[in-house]
Amino acid sequence: MAKDIVDVAIGEIGYKEQGDNRTKYGAWYGMNGAAWCHMFVSWCANQAGVSTSVVPKTASTSSGMAWFKNKGLFKYKGKYTPKRGDIVYFKTGRSHVGIVEKVSGSTLHTIEGNTSDKVARRTYSLSNATITGYGVPKYANLNETGTGSSTGSFSKTEKKTSELELKYLKKILKKKKTITKEIKATVAETGKLPNTTVTVTIDNGKKKFTVPVEEGMKIVWERKGMPGKLTFEAKYEKNFKIVEGNAVLITLNGTNFFYGFIFTRQMSKDGFMSYTAYDQLRYLKNKDTIIFRKKRADEFIKIIAEKFNMNCGKLENTKHILSRVEENTTLFDMIQDALDETLMVKDKVYVLYDKCGKLRLTNVSDMKVNSCLIDKETGEDFTYKTSIDSEVYNQIKLIYENKEDDKKVYEIYMARDKKNINKWGMLQFLDTIDDPDVGKLKSNALLKLYNKKRRSLTVSGVIGNKNVRAGSLVPIILDLQDIKIANYMLVEKVTHTFKNRQHSMDLILSGGDFSG
Repeated sequence: MAKDIVDVAIGEIGYKEQGDNRTKYGAWYGMNGAAWCHMFVSWCANQAGVSTSVVPKTASTSSGMAWFKNKGLFKYKGKYTPKRGDIVYFKTGRSHVGIVEKVSGSTLHTIEGNTSDKVARRTYSLSNATITGYGVPKYANLNETGTGSSTGSFSKTEKKTSELELKYLKKILKKKKTITKEIKATVAETGKLPNTTVTVTIDNGKKKFTVPVEEGMKIVWERKGMPGKLTFEAKYEKNFKIVEGNAVLITLNGTNFFYGFIFTRQMSKDGFMSYTAYDQLRYLKNKDTIIFRKKRADEFIKIIAEKFNMNCGKLENTKHILSRVEENTTLFDMIQDALDETLMVKDKVYVLYDKCGKLRLTNVSDMKVNSCLIDKETGEDFTYKTSIDSEVYNQIKLIYENKEDDKKVYEIYMARDKKNINKWGMLQFLDTIDDPDVGKLKSNALLKLYNKKRRSLTVSGVIGNKNVRAGSLVPIILDLQDIKIANYMLVEKVTHTFKNRQHSMDLILSGGDFSG
């Protein structure tokens, strides 16, 4: 039976790092020298005998929060009163995490690692601006009233990219003066694509046969945590029976486009069958306990592929060595943790996908698709949304509490944009800091990060392109009234639709000031 994670954390109060983030928690995790606040939480869970299916083992606060969200075990600030043993996430203005010890009145009491370079108790108002919310673990003997399920249902990962991802994307998507000419020169002769011939071939182990498919077949790819998904309808034919586990190959004009396996079939009264197939990534839903030492993320993916009989293509060398104990965790989560850790150390974003039956791992900077220009001519419709309602601040206020000579003196560090305050009203961000030397620098940096509208962009009815998948970089030239885009953007999700011999795409895009 698991111990009390809070009692374990209390026993660590006062522990100090050995300089440059070097701690026993980082050594245990296999990433000594990196920011260790979530490694401390994971270590406490491990010492308490809490399974990684209850509290995730990760060094990333983004991955940890997303893990709880994916399992329906995340509660946002203001909508929930945290309990002993909950995991509190601070993701507004800073990336931090702690363990809830208790709540007294409107005050939150926590135990945190990597706070002033040590393990210490901290207190906050429950309405503190930096708190995003709480992971609510389903402990065996603690917080029995928590909601949700810890069984690891197959679901989407968090759509919003991490700050590190956005930083990397801004670097590789940096606007160039020649971008418009570069793109137009590449796609000037593309024009409207000709009619697309789609072939659906089934392999049931005994024979292969093609299936006449009804209109509206779709293939969906997402960049993180989801397999490629194929849905189609066909008239039931007794001589060409399609059952679960059959392989299905989609070709476009004779070129292989999708390869997967039938997982679901459904018959309607009119004799038509609906089928759902997934590519190899579907098997990353499997859970396992895996120990690996001194392996790169690509080497780890290859180990998983061999263990679960998955076929590999080119896996790019990620150049970062990891050691990890993954207990009772989905393969998706294991791999994403390894890629998140690589991102933190190497500042590179990689995309794992299945390309017609072969696993691939590629740096997004190598996934440009110049043959797919998206502008007002090639896109049927788009939805552009701007907002100042969330994570937008035009005044930053940081407070340092100086306790020298037994007196409390508060030092205030401010940064503001008077122009935007006049336009939007005052939107203030408030936080405390432990080091006055970074006050001015941090306030200016936070103002630069948050003093702008949030933007999202989806484009529908785009002329289909067989080279576009989640993770692709596609050139966009659009005038959105308050902003003109002439740049590459990252495809977070693409839906390929085939109807009336025409191939179209719906895209969710990110990059620059846009989040997917």
